Amino acid sequence: MLLPSILDLYKLRRQQWLETRELEEIQRKKLRGMISHAYRKVAYYRRLFDSAGIGPEDIKTVDDLTRIPITGRQDLQQLPREDIVAKDVDLNQCKRLLTSGSSGKPLLVHLTRNDDNFYGVVWARSFLENGRRLWDRSADFKFRFPPKYWFERLGIWRKTIISVLDDPIKKIETLRRVRPDVIRGTPFELVNLARVVKQLGIDGISPRLVFTMGSLLDEQSRALIESALHTRVIDLYGATEVGCIAWECSARRGYHINIDTVVVELTNDDGEPVGKGERGKIVCTGLHSFAMPFIRYDLGDAAIVSDEKCPCGRGLPILKGLEGRADDFLVSADGTLHSPSVIVNQIKLIVGMRQFRIIQDSETKITVQVVPDENISLETTGKIKHTLKKIMGNDLNIQVEIVDAIPPDPTGKIRSLISKVKKEFR
Repeated sequence: MLLPSILDLYKLRRQQWLETRELEEIQRKKLRGMISHAYRKVAYYRRLFDSAGIGPEDIKTVDDLTRIPITGRQDLQQLPREDIVAKDVDLNQCKRLLTSGSSGKPLLVHLTRNDDNFYGVVWARSFLENGRRLWDRSADFKFRFPPKYWFERLGIWRKTIISVLDDPIKKIETLRRVRPDVIRGTPFELVNLARVVKQLGIDGISPRLVFTMGSLLDEQSRALIESALHTRVIDLYGATEVGCIAWECSARRGYHINIDTVVVELTNDDGEPVGKGERGKIVCTGLHSFAMPFIRYDLGDAAIVSDEKCPCGRGLPILKGLEGRADDFLVSADGTLHSPSVIVNQIKLIVGMRQFRIIQDSETKITVQVVPDENISLETTGKIKHTLKKIMGNDLNIQVEIVDAIPPDPTGKIRSLISKVKKEFR
């Protein structure tokens, strides 16, 4: 698969400089192909289209997408695999990924080898366009340890995985030993790292590039990370379901939308498009998700589409004002901040929950709302309490409440963590 990937990367890097109208034409052609594929091979989308009284021939442009009802994560979670995966796909040959679980319950996503390779190429474009070199060594903060790729043995994009479960001092020791050119992680992980680096006056960690992804990067967090690591932060926006969606360039005027690989709509609650400069919820259609298509898929985030032209000259339009992914830090009694990604990834493994929400009322009081499934037991409650105390300390009063449903917040998203405790970012 090396040659096709190299050709795809070459094409993507060249076509980003096309005029926006030319990129939109590439997008339209891919969209028509994906719509036809989904209707022919995915039972869920055939039923959805039929119920709306439309066929693939009715979706010729991005504007026509409003005729298709929006799909949410919960719509897919309640269906059997055979209804949402293309009928000619061998699941045994697919890569399987779990979404972040920001809704309290992750979705299992299937990718063919071609899908997965193309996702990697799209991410690679955003890294390379921001100065990452093939021979750079990166340090990646992750919950699990993925296998090394064959090209790493050739010295290409070598990586060191640092577990998000390690304590900050161990993370810092690894970074000082590895001396990476590139650091990649969620804003939550890198803020925690930056706080310790500044508090202890640690030096020797000066990567050339820092990439953040996976959650909301606010300006306060950006400034803290840049101050501690002595370099600019480049933020990327993506989702497990559709890959890299948008990314900052060196001009940092917003996020370039990958309209040549994904359709991004900003809609109101009725699924109708909002105007330029207006805030709307992000609805995506993946143009390369052939194993498990996502058409008009509600990510639960919000943003603004800008009509500004980036001074970099790329034809990829600009997305601004990203919000909605700001699951809060939880705070221990000693002031230690705990990353939502760590907590969610631990809690979501506990059997017996259809959905959950963790609410921190004070440094010592936490309420966990649980929508149970058929496997709920007393052991479920015990494991929730044990896991939270293991992460945050034993001085916690944890109440577990069994509820019928968890209501969304004002943005329409069901956040899995909410903290009412004021946090200091120094």
